[in-house]
Amino acid sequence: MRIGIDCRYILNIEHGELAGVGHYTYFLIKHLLEIDKENEYFLFFYNTKIKCPEFEQPNVKCIYFPGLENLGKIPFFYRHWFIPLILRLYKLDIYHNPANIIPLFYFKKSVITIHDLALYKNKDWSAESHFFNEKILIPFSIYKAKKIIAVSENTKNDLINIFKVKPEKIEVIYEGVEDYNKIKLEENKIRENLKFKDPFFLFIGTLEPRKNLVRLVEAFNLFLKENKSQNFKLVLAGKRGWKDEQIFETINKNNLQNSVIYLGYVNLSEKIYLLKNALAFVFPSLYEGFGLPILEAMNLGVPIITSNISSIPEIVIDNALLIDPYDVNSIKSGLKEMSLNEKLREDLINKGQGIAQNFTWSECAKKTLMLYSQLK
Repeated sequence: MRIGIDCRYILNIEHGELAGVGHYTYFLIKHLLEIDKENEYFLFFYNTKIKCPEFEQPNVKCIYFPGLENLGKIPFFYRHWFIPLILRLYKLDIYHNPANIIPLFYFKKSVITIHDLALYKNKDWSAESHFFNEKILIPFSIYKAKKIIAVSENTKNDLINIFKVKPEKIEVIYEGVEDYNKIKLEENKIRENLKFKDPFFLFIGTLEPRKNLVRLVEAFNLFLKENKSQNFKLVLAGKRGWKDEQIFETINKNNLQNSVIYLGYVNLSEKIYLLKNALAFVFPSLYEGFGLPILEAMNLGVPIITSNISSIPEIVIDNALLIDPYDVNSIKSGLKEMSLNEKLREDLINKGQGIAQNFTWSECAKKTLMLYSQLK
């Protein structure tokens, strides 16, 4: 088979910039190429600066769409008319877009991965500029795709309930978890850069309404008022996103500038260091399609405080302290219990370590390849 995969979301691999769909795409391809030496792979990139030397194999061709280096935002005409022309040149048997959308004028056999449908669950969770994606591109892509990969049963149910997709069109294939325990860190250097030593709760992710960080900050404020004897910190790491201003307004309103630390985007080494040294990883998200950050933290031996809704209970089962993300007092109680109950922390650490064995990229790649084979 001639299999094309859209790689536009893969970031700068050499500098450890892996996030979201780019993370999924990179590891899926990496493991597909480890198990499949027969099919031909055509990997489509938008930026010639992105180099993935581990993809350079005899059955792989990396293709860079021409003329995009200086365009900034890619024009509609280019994305939906010109790119399909290029795709057709390579006579693909299957085109896989790991990010929801197939170009409007591409009508050959295709697969899409749906990571979540937050756009349809709450209007406040997405920017207004997503209107065309919401009303046209995503519904049309879901309709056109021969098969849809959902990253959880919860996402599959959302597809069925929102778009009336037939269950047999959807294949649930869990994402994998990288075992970051094997990565050696320059801990002293990272520690000096971060410049804080107090016990800290940690959140990592994009700062946006869906991550529920305003309630987390409010809950942390209540927690501090009940724990004046210790200097706890709440550390927020990740890029700033849609409607994040209220998070910082809440920090300032409660005079938490010295207790809530925003680090911005952290690289992989910093992320691992933070997770390994956190009192707990707190992830009070209002909706997740899968919940990869939670599994990564669990596998590193970090106790988890997270939400009792969407796909999260499906993924963590009983390996985390579940809270009601809409209830500030529930979040506060989770912080308090994790800070006082050492037995709970130890139990959660022991349960979570090794979770990566249940969610492997090799299994994800194997099931994805089987799906491709069904579409011959």
